[in-house]
Amino acid sequence: MKILVTGANGFIGKNLISHLQELDSIEIIKFDIDTPFELIEDNIDNIDFIYHLAGVNRPKYNSDFFKGNTDLTTKILNLINSKKLSIPFLITSSIQAIRDNDYGKSKKMAEDAVFEYGKNNPVYIYRLHNVFGKWCRPNYNSVVATFCNNIANNLEITINDADTELQLIYIDDIVNEFISLLHTKTPTNEDNGICYIKPVYKITLGQLAKTIKEFQDNLNTIYVPNTGDEFIKKLYATYISYVPLEKIITSAAKNVDNRGSFTELIKTNTAGQISISFSKPGIVRGNHYHHTKMEKFIVVKGHAKIKFTNVITKESYEFEVDDKNIKVVTIPVGYTHNIENIGEDEMILVMWCNEIFDKEKPDTYFRPVEDTKIKKII
Repeated sequence: MKILVTGANGFIGKNLISHLQELDSIEIIKFDIDTPFELIEDNIDNIDFIYHLAGVNRPKYNSDFFKGNTDLTTKILNLINSKKLSIPFLITSSIQAIRDNDYGKSKKMAEDAVFEYGKNNPVYIYRLHNVFGKWCRPNYNSVVATFCNNIANNLEITINDADTELQLIYIDDIVNEFISLLHTKTPTNEDNGICYIKPVYKITLGQLAKTIKEFQDNLNTIYVPNTGDEFIKKLYATYISYVPLEKIITSAAKNVDNRGSFTELIKTNTAGQISISFSKPGIVRGNHYHHTKMEKFIVVKGHAKIKFTNVITKESYEFEVDDKNIKVVTIPVGYTHNIENIGEDEMILVMWCNEIFDKEKPDTYFRPVEDTKIKKII
């Protein structure tokens, strides 16, 4: 399949092409502002799909809106029509196409040309909201890119009205939708011939700046944000793409004693924390219980015995785990428990806890495991 992408060096173009290159049997013809139009003329007879992403949004002269947004569109369509071809044509427009300004007018005129072509050919007209994601140019026309870049690099940001609400869409949601059209031919969200990308995320300027500053504040800690929230996940990925590489390494405190070592690796305010311990042969860790705190133990190296005692009934249980068949063991509340390295080499244990350790409310009560009448769990 041969695909033409105009605006290939732009924000959306770069992301789309990077995904298209991952597909089999795809040849991409890249066209951008400095590319001779002859490239399109030489390849148009064999093009199977056109992503027309090229456009102008901040020209020196207002007349350039129409040259970049309207004239190029009609030039490509006229070429297709002159050869009596039928090529699926996708154009990225803007929600400003309904506004009475030169940018909006130029986009609407381009849309109208595509609508006309679409009377006999498959077309997809996407009006995009504010797009955010990696590789977007900061300090240009994206507030998310500007805030992420400037905050990540300790530069100033300007907020005129913190209560201004933004409507944002994420670059990968756009790319996934665009690529799906190669197979489905059907837009996900269409209204009277106009297509839209969902989900749309709404956030105020003030909230956006606050969230990104929180990312920055925690950058050199082991805290990570709530990436279970789809918007936070996408915004955090965007922010990290602007952080200088020399700043993405964080130190973790390694606590060493005669038993081995213990290190907290990751902390979250919504999903607890992950830690890792190294234990020498014969070392026993634990002998405590929790009322609400839950843990999961994963022995990734070595051989261990885990024991439990119900703090009420005194019933005790034990079983063994090793790195030959990785097991994830959930530690139930109300059971005092320990883990012993019964191997000949160092044991490595990865632990997840459902909450961050709070020394004021540790929910950890020391009590030895009962060693009498232990039942083995297979």
